[in-house]
Amino acid sequence: MTEFLDHLSANDNEIYDLLISGKQRLTVSVLREFARDRGIFYSPEDTREELADYLSLLPHDFHDIAGIVQKREPAHRREKTTFVRLGSQLSVEEMKDAVTAYANTVNTDENIVHQPKDKTGYSVNISYEEFNHTRTRLLQRERHEASIEFFVESGQTVVRLPATDKAKRVVAAIKETVEQKRKAKIIEETIELTDLTTPALRSKFFTHLISSFPGYKLKNVMRLKVSSLQVKDEDEEDSLDLEEDLEDGAAQEMFAAVHSMALSGENLVQSQEYKDLTARGFFITAITWRSEHEREPNDIIQFDAGFESRKAGTGFRYQVQGAFRAHKGTHRTSIVHVKDAEKSKLFFLIENTARKVLDDLLREAADDDPGDSKE
Repeated sequence: MTEFLDHLSANDNEIYDLLISGKQRLTVSVLREFARDRGIFYSPEDTREELADYLSLLPHDFHDIAGIVQKREPAHRREKTTFVRLGSQLSVEEMKDAVTAYANTVNTDENIVHQPKDKTGYSVNISYEEFNHTRTRLLQRERHEASIEFFVESGQTVVRLPATDKAKRVVAAIKETVEQKRKAKIIEETIELTDLTTPALRSKFFTHLISSFPGYKLKNVMRLKVSSLQVKDEDEEDSLDLEEDLEDGAAQEMFAAVHSMALSGENLVQSQEYKDLTARGFFITAITWRSEHEREPNDIIQFDAGFESRKAGTGFRYQVQGAFRAHKGTHRTSIVHVKDAEKSKLFFLIENTARKVLDDLLREAADDDPGDSKE
């Protein structure tokens, strides 16, 4: 009986974990607000830990816990995005039938809304729940939303989706349904660096990506993640998040080289510092940067791009983190959320620039391959 009740109730330790774990959202003032709602006023000398302890010992019903969880969760989830190009143009009817077939197989706790978009495109919005067992028990059940877009470009179908396992499974299921009806395999194209086998080429993907954005001028490199191909064990991969972890000397040099040379317009790969770093096996795996729109309004947009599997260079994902809006000849100091219509255009720029940069580097790698040279 006790074990059954544990699934229906929360004890004081679990409520404490919930209150103490969301430091950025559940601030001291928010905890005092919870207390005031109950007519309780604690001492101004009480610390955040003491307030969480006091509150956790009070009686809480379902609505109390739900209110704490809602306060703790951010207003906008910043899930990264990825895309897939299908080597065939899917018709609206094909996409509709495939999504309908998928919707008929899902559980009742998964809600799917889908409809045609812009004559040749299709949109799929999924609401679902997943359990994240790395979080405290009261936060393990998470409600997610996934917006998947299908649109036609140059005779091919581009699928833009959240970079989550769930969204990837949905797209794979839709694609498989279309293939079964066509009785033909559909070629899938993604951004992967598996054929770029040197650290220099891996890093050039990022430096070329941020510096060749059409209509935008690179302003600043905010953060880098670097890894090394010399580490044999994937589990022991050497990955450093620069700006957060600057203890490694080579990592600091990599950040300084990319930061200064990308902004000055010099050729990064010709610098001695960069050559030394690549010789030691270091290469960029993710980058955060800011670019300014060259036409009015001259907003500065903050972007992020990287690979889920750093060593393999697979799982390309990206994000528009926000914008610093132009204002009276300068820019606002606070970053603001970018609306969906504007974000869609920026995603398009990232996707097309990444494809072009990768194609150029693959040609460069092929030209440099000694196996292609005549004997």
